[in-house]
Amino acid sequence: MLQKTITIAFIYTCVIFTSCDSLLNTPPLDQIPDDQWWKNKKQTIMMVNSTYEKLFDINDVAFGDCISDNAKHRDGNITNVGNGTYDTRNPHILGFWKYNSIAELNYVLEGLEKSKANISDEEYRQFRAQVRFIRAFVYYYMAFRFGDIPLITKTLTVQESRQTSRQDRAEVLAFILHELEEGVLKDIEVVPVTESGRVNKDVVNAFLARIHLYEKNYKKAIYYANALIETNRYELYNDYDGLFRPQSDGKNKEVIFERQYVQSLYTHVLNRNLSPASSVYTGWSNALILQSLVDEYECIEGHAFHDCESLGCKRVQERKDIESPSKRGEYEFRDPRLAATVMFPFWQWKVGDMIQSVYGVDDPESRDYVKKETHMSGYLVTKWVDLLGEFNDRTLAHKNMTIIRYADVLLMKAEALIEEGQNLEEAVALIKQVRDRAGMPTNIIVTNQGELREKLRHERRVETAFEGLRYFDIIRWRIAGQVKSGKTYGARLKAVNENMDNKFMEERFWDDKMYLFPVPQGAIDVNPNLEPNNNGW
Repeated sequence: MLQKTITIAFIYTCVIFTSCDSLLNTPPLDQIPDDQWWKNKKQTIMMVNSTYEKLFDINDVAFGDCISDNAKHRDGNITNVGNGTYDTRNPHILGFWKYNSIAELNYVLEGLEKSKANISDEEYRQFRAQVRFIRAFVYYYMAFRFGDIPLITKTLTVQESRQTSRQDRAEVLAFILHELEEGVLKDIEVVPVTESGRVNKDVVNAFLARIHLYEKNYKKAIYYANALIETNRYELYNDYDGLFRPQSDGKNKEVIFERQYVQSLYTHVLNRNLSPASSVYTGWSNALILQSLVDEYECIEGHAFHDCESLGCKRVQERKDIESPSKRGEYEFRDPRLAATVMFPFWQWKVGDMIQSVYGVDDPESRDYVKKETHMSGYLVTKWVDLLGEFNDRTLAHKNMTIIRYADVLLMKAEALIEEGQNLEEAVALIKQVRDRAGMPTNIIVTNQGELREKLRHERRVETAFEGLRYFDIIRWRIAGQVKSGKTYGARLKAVNENMDNKFMEERFWDDKMYLFPVPQGAIDVNPNLEPNNNGW
């Protein structure tokens, strides 16, 4: 498996790059024993594999929504980014300034030139394509977040790195697309790609579809989505909940690209960080879901939950009939993706028919009780958590983290069709595939582009919650000012008051300058050429 090799290589990489400048760094070339590296095929493969460490990790995927309207995070620096009170010195923003990764990727690309004598020309081209893809991946998300950024394509001395300046975003984007379309796609499969988790042609096509969608190049987004869909290699997994449990890894055809982990060898801490204190993992409950996301999950009949009363929906009475001190009817008869994504008050952690624990955020006898755990919103994330694990697995989680999956590609194509204003019936059919898998009726009538756009945006929000996509969606749709300002709330709780009002969480603020993050002040302190900062910062 690819990740086993990556893990070993990462140890070497950490040693090599320990002394790098942390802001806009370059490998300390005077410290690298060149006579010991790039001398055989094994070393070359190790270094190529180590570059996969630069892809999205658990913080990008599972916690990415904590700076969107879906959730907040317990960490103060992330909270400040989410609520709009951050400044240029926020460490979370600095973490997105990934020139340490760019320096390492450039170093590996230059090392591949040295290794040509030890590998075939086909291997050289394919290895190089993998690293170029990962570099383009890192660059695109920096350009999305920061706009104009330095474009560095070779290793630099520390002095050289501190003299770089920012290039126009359009220039960086042109570089990224040329790399992927004219370089990576031509070379990525000159040698057959057989290992799971490795960049292949399908990964490149899917990522190009995403970039072109984000950049509003809808015809190209459709083209690259079709290139993936028409391979007929992918399909929707038959169990939405199971798709995000480790037991599905390697057993489904929905995942196109993922960050891989290996049980007992290369693991992460999501079991602990996402789960509640009452669980087997005695968790930290870091991601706190907001009521606005929960409201988005429809009634099982296919209409908005808050329309049930006015529509005379039969589920209204059924919810009342099952209400009890330890059960909230409002979460029943809803889109099944709600219970597969969100732990709500009195959510039962089940293994088979056995109840292992109950999320007792509104129970004075529970370890989760909101008056003890005052940060709680009443909602936590269950997606990604291994429900079958034991205590020792709290920091030994090994669920692979999805970066691109087939449902996302279907929705990307549907969105592009809608924005092009063509083949709206096909767009509805694509959305229907995703809803059918979830067990939800389609109930979509093609009326006009605007209404269908809102249906698509709803579907993306509930289908891909806590997969690291929501922030990018609200930024590219330019709706952040609508959804990321004002008061935010959690669940209705008895602990709040007798009326069971929604728990107030925080006030959020928005300024349109936030559509771009500021260049971190720490980077500017090292290199004043990075000024002026983005407008308003």
